[in-house]
Amino acid sequence: MNRAAFVAAGVAAIIGFALLWLYMERLKDETSGGPPVAVLMATMDVPLGGILTQEMIGTRNLPSGYVEERHIRAADAERIIGVRVSMGVKANESLLWTDLATTAQQRRDLSGLVGDGMRAVTIRADAASAFGGLLRPGDRVDSLLTMTREDNREKVTIPLLQNILVLAVGADVGATTSRRQAQRRTYQEVSLSVTVDQAQLLTFSGSVGDLTLILRNPDDITILEELPETTIRDVIEIERRRRATRREPQAPAPTPHIPEQIQGSRR
Repeated sequence: MNRAAFVAAGVAAIIGFALLWLYMERLKDETSGGPPVAVLMATMDVPLGGILTQEMIGTRNLPSGYVEERHIRAADAERIIGVRVSMGVKANESLLWTDLATTAQQRRDLSGLVGDGMRAVTIRADAASAFGGLLRPGDRVDSLLTMTREDNREKVTIPLLQNILVLAVGADVGATTSRRQAQRRTYQEVSLSVTVDQAQLLTFSGSVGDLTLILRNPDDITILEELPETTIRDVIEIERRRRATRREPQAPAPTPHIPEQIQGSRR
């Protein structure tokens, strides 16, 4: 009798430990986001309209609770080799199906390039703003307005907007036109990604003066505060010219570190 009770107690203890282990594993999965799932990531910066190659693709593990339908699983790597991206992807960011131009719904129409809450506005670009055909979708530019003041008829150049994304140059949206082909063309219009307020500012400015785009490094997103206007006095007065020539460029702000799991749910 005592032996049977001892065996029964042992079996109950084993079952209890097993249930406790299963509970702890389940709790661990719930708190950590679930078991890891291998998804694809970019190992280097992929420019707007770039074609994905094997060297550009790597894998990372994300908790299953953080994996969305937009994430591309590691098993689908072969399917995306040779496919163009419909937007620029930074190194160490997860690759999403929405990044790819693979179907009719994801083709590179201009409207498909406009981000949520943003607008596309097209301005006329002179030869200087088009940079001899070298300006490309995905580049970033600042805009200057040169106009004549109504009060004293003085001509002035005003810093208007900074760090604007170029969506299209002429009819080129970055899908099929190579940079060498783009160099042979002269574009008259440049389409920019802006907010509604910025679109109004650019539209009105184009009606009262001449807009000029100045190209910037795509990794430099620094916004310079309180930039002065430029008038004829800055050209003819020696001391003002000296100050302009001595002015040093402002270093870009450091890129903050973003944890991997947060990067995986960026869009």
